[in-house]
Amino acid sequence: MKQIIVTISLAVMFCMNISAQHKREIRAVWLTVNHNLDWPDTPAVSKQGIEKQKTALDNMLDRLKEANINMVFFQVRIRGSVTYSSAIEPFSELIKSRRCTEDFDALGYAIEGCHRRGMELHAWFVVYPLGKNPGNNSLRSISVKFKNEWYINPGNPGTTPYLVNLVRELVEKYDIDGIHFDYIRYPDGSAKFPDDREFKLYGNGKTKDQWRRGNINRFVYEAYDAVKALKPWVIVSSAVVGMYNTLAEVNRKHWTAYNSVFQDPVDWITKGKHDFIVPMLYSKDNLFFPFIDDWVERCGRERVVPGLGIYMISDASWSPDIITGQVRYLRDNKLPGCAFFRVRNLTDDAGFYKLVTSGYFPDPALLPAVEVSRQAPCTPGSFRVWGSGGSMNLSWDRFSDADDIFYNVYCSESFPVDTDNPKNLIVARLDDTECKLNVSHCNHGLYYCTVTAYDRYHNESMISETALFVVGEYEK
Repeated sequence: MKQIIVTISLAVMFCMNISAQHKREIRAVWLTVNHNLDWPDTPAVSKQGIEKQKTALDNMLDRLKEANINMVFFQVRIRGSVTYSSAIEPFSELIKSRRCTEDFDALGYAIEGCHRRGMELHAWFVVYPLGKNPGNNSLRSISVKFKNEWYINPGNPGTTPYLVNLVRELVEKYDIDGIHFDYIRYPDGSAKFPDDREFKLYGNGKTKDQWRRGNINRFVYEAYDAVKALKPWVIVSSAVVGMYNTLAEVNRKHWTAYNSVFQDPVDWITKGKHDFIVPMLYSKDNLFFPFIDDWVERCGRERVVPGLGIYMISDASWSPDIITGQVRYLRDNKLPGCAFFRVRNLTDDAGFYKLVTSGYFPDPALLPAVEVSRQAPCTPGSFRVWGSGGSMNLSWDRFSDADDIFYNVYCSESFPVDTDNPKNLIVARLDDTECKLNVSHCNHGLYYCTVTAYDRYHNESMISETALFVVGEYEK
């Protein structure tokens, strides 16, 4: 395995939390390729352009790492084109123009970049929309035009097999940690969606609403089963409409997942065909809080990861307090985390970025376990700590030949090390058996350190033996 040295300051152990974080928490963010909103700025036309894109992506991932983001929804399928090497669909011209002859596997590069920084990459996969001018003509036989745009028709018998085949290719070829579906629904204003022919042929006595929900559900079930059959640790999630159905206490017209676009995430969770859902609750006040509670009641709090519209700070002049208040509410109610839409609204807003990094996500966090019933990985052995040149060096032995074992490093000024305290988690999801910690700016004194193993299901081993390190004039 390629040796990687991680350098990080222990000084973060002593900062004050504005809102107490949890040790296990999903901190996700959507990284948008569509319309070049987040990355890249422009399509590459040469090798130099691709190198600039790589540098820009590295800088973006560095910023996310500094903010202790641990999950990136990286867009891999946009509107019938993809950001990876596919034998089924064309490469996106948003990344590379047709005249550029250089090879660039954007997804492969992003996966390596996320993993090197201890973050998971979940492949963000847009399901049915194809846009106004789809470049993939092979989809015309299963597509329809609606409101001047093309959509893969959920009711066409060829649709689900085609999409599931695409999902299989993605999961087989790439070391993704999850697949995250989007637009897994009928389009807005779908009462006039042109699927009467398919409904007459395949409705089988159902109402049209029931038939449409069944079309979406069929894809969900088959895609989930295909993913888990190939790589059972790959997490399946979806961005869903923020409101499942109308609520009596909300006297305001709004669209819903269940009735407006025939999306039934409650069914997916109930039948065990999703690991979690991300309701896109880009709202506030009575269009946010009662709907969060409704999702929790219907699906269970461990399956609901609300999407927060941080773009509203710039686009609608929201106070950042609205978003941070929502984060506090989710923590107080023990939800597993949240997702921010989108990357640039986090990294390019200096004030909000500082608020997140210093107050709300000051320390790394592990992800919730996918299968808590699985046997935990073996405890790392032969834990060693030594000093050199203002750094604390740590190493340990790997007790497994598996490539999917990672490590978490904990340090504390007190013994024994409390690994349940998130402030003691210094490095998360390290894929090497050594790291280097910068202690040049730390308080002088004694530090106790330990390490745990961590698997693809997010299960953690028992702690290794504890090692003592002295910072100051007696540093060893």
